[in-house]
Amino acid sequence: MPAGVTYAQTADEIVASNLKAKGGIEKLKSISSVKMIGKMTAQGREMPMTVYSKRPNLLRQDIKLPVGSVVQAFDGTTAWVIPPGEEAAREVTGPQAEGARKNADFDSPLLDYAAKGHKIELVGKEKAGGADVYHLRLVKKDGAIEHYYIDATTNLEVKRTAEVDAGGATQLLESELSDYKPIDGMMIPHTIKQSMGGMPVSQMTIDSIVFNGPMEDTLFKMPAKK
Repeated sequence: MPAGVTYAQTADEIVASNLKAKGGIEKLKSISSVKMIGKMTAQGREMPMTVYSKRPNLLRQDIKLPVGSVVQAFDGTTAWVIPPGEEAAREVTGPQAEGARKNADFDSPLLDYAAKGHKIELVGKEKAGGADVYHLRLVKKDGAIEHYYIDATTNLEVKRTAEVDAGGATQLLESELSDYKPIDGMMIPHTIKQSMGGMPVSQMTIDSIVFNGPMEDTLFKMPAKK
């Protein structure tokens, strides 16, 4: 059997185990909205934040900064922001808008990846944070490449990496996921550390999560100018 076929089948098995460990495909697809309350720590400052997400691709983040609050959102078509100290919303374009669109995808790219037009391969078995992990390389339909590191024992993701546009330059964005806890039959990481180009950027700590709570689409729409 060709090596490529063996890798593809093995990668599929790892993805299946990962989805099962997170709660199972049926459970994951039954979630239509998520509200997360927590805090973001960056540059030594701790900032309360609330994240709202809803199928298929709606996202909003409210963050309280030392100089005021900021709102960042994607309504399925348009990315927008209300900067701290301002009342009017403004549309976001360029790489930031593309980043918002990708972040707003409700499901993990690993879920139904083939149906989405993505391809995946097993790079190999490695070490990450002292644990044995399976390294998966995901090539998305648009050509973007992401790397997933799946704990060989728990089958949960412990790290993700992707190249992103940071001010016109390509940088490696690394996300470390830890402190998994069971919530409504699913395993959810409660700590996410991010670094850019090897330098720490931020840490998000989740305090509470509500699944399938009432959430109007208007929450994600850019407010009209007064």
